[in-house]
Amino acid sequence: MHSRCWILLIALLALGIRFHNLTEVLVGGHLYFIDADCYSRMSRAQMVSKAPGTVVHYQQFENWPDGVVSHATAPLDYLIVGMERVLRTLWPVQGRFASLAEQTLDVAGALVSPLLGALLCLIIAFWARTLRLADGKRPACWWMAPLLLAVSPALVHATVFGRPDHQSLIVFTLGIALAAEHRMLVQPGRFWTILGGVMWGLGLWVSLFEPLILLVANCLLGIGFARGAWKNRARIVWAVCVFAVVVFAYAVEGIPYAMPDMQFRDAFVRWGASIGELRGLGGIEAFGYWLGALIWIAPVALWICFHREIGPGRGWLKVAGGLAALTVILTYWQVRWCPYAVLSFALITPWILSVPKQAWQGALAGLLALIPVANEWQQSWDLSVEESEGKYLDRSERINARLAADRMRAPEVLPFIAPWWLSPSLAYWSGQPAVAGSGHEGISGILDTARFFLATDPVQARAILNKRGVRLVVASDSARAIQNSVDVLGIAAPPKPLAERLWEPNLEEAWGLGGERNVTTFRILAVMPSKQESVPAEGAPE
Repeated sequence: MHSRCWILLIALLALGIRFHNLTEVLVGGHLYFIDADCYSRMSRAQMVSKAPGTVVHYQQFENWPDGVVSHATAPLDYLIVGMERVLRTLWPVQGRFASLAEQTLDVAGALVSPLLGALLCLIIAFWARTLRLADGKRPACWWMAPLLLAVSPALVHATVFGRPDHQSLIVFTLGIALAAEHRMLVQPGRFWTILGGVMWGLGLWVSLFEPLILLVANCLLGIGFARGAWKNRARIVWAVCVFAVVVFAYAVEGIPYAMPDMQFRDAFVRWGASIGELRGLGGIEAFGYWLGALIWIAPVALWICFHREIGPGRGWLKVAGGLAALTVILTYWQVRWCPYAVLSFALITPWILSVPKQAWQGALAGLLALIPVANEWQQSWDLSVEESEGKYLDRSERINARLAADRMRAPEVLPFIAPWWLSPSLAYWSGQPAVAGSGHEGISGILDTARFFLATDPVQARAILNKRGVRLVVASDSARAIQNSVDVLGIAAPPKPLAERLWEPNLEEAWGLGGERNVTTFRILAVMPSKQESVPAEGAPE
């Protein structure tokens, strides 16, 4: 009963802390997602919701008119839509939250990741409760594994409220898959064998990047350190389950992954440098904030554990330690790997804290190790005046972007050009397709958008608009649009580019743009027909 209370408290903590950004996501009775990619995902979910049974291969709401074959897959689309169907039935039409009754798809998208994160912590807690050391006793600090998953800022961000991103589903599937690996090596059973195989297969369905790398590494480490445990019938059943899910996924949607065109390779590298999760870590101190202070003593503690553990348990610990080391190295290369580093490391913390002879010593060490994590949370909440002003401006920009999107709504298709980081949200709210997007598959649209905002020649700008069939232009923060365009194209900023001119009250007629006045933050301009387009062809009715 005591351990069950701990599990319940950890699960509630995991769920509650994932809503720490509630006031940033829910503003004025509307939901605002925290990443540009989230709006692309929600546009896909919107398509599925309107036509159940649809598997979205081709996304024309970005990189207009060519569209993209996205690497996004169906499982998260249908998980969001499935939740939306439930919420549509259960959501109250009266009371405090009645204003969201017409936004159940947005609510489902905002809730899907924190629910996956809390459920993962709950499952890992029950798994950790069954762990046994070499002497047959449960690790005194078994609770450290789910607790670290519950509070680590990196894993919380991956599963936070308002972030419907496939990363949360990958973390969920891989967390269960790695827990199943332990049970398969230490105490083989049909349930964990099948569950592990299905979770690995589902992870591969969601993405062929992180899950594939971790699966290959897991197999190689398992063969190297736990070869005896890999030579059994259970592993054959596991492999069949993995293969079956992958075959089913291929039958449903093939392999929806497209590498960027080689002609855009340099531009892709420059664009990727502007995205936080694709950057390198730059320093090792962040590991203490995300994984706790135990990361610094983990090598020595694991060495001691290797000499204490006997049988298959020691083999699994070597496999898990190898995966933790690999993901830490990959996180140093690209920050996008940090949730998987937390996941891999959390599963071995009960063994690290079993090194002290007394249980209270391990518990004290575990709690003290979380001090850097607590400090990171405190710094994120205790904002300076400048940071508070920045958050206020970001919130204001999101609200004004939604108002601008409302002004773009129309029964006819009006493709628009806007900075790439704003395009997915404007497309989702307005229902109009964008030239740019947030995915690497649409890098050509991102480049055309950058060229447009840096244009100094009306002929050059008009050529881009005609090529893309643009009907609307969205002017926003000109300084940011110019700087990002310069970074993406790898050129110097020209004098007085179009991004600045778009805010002139009377834009020169040569640009062929006209529209709103007396607006701030966002300005919508219509593309006027050129003289060649406005003159009727010979013999045509006027």
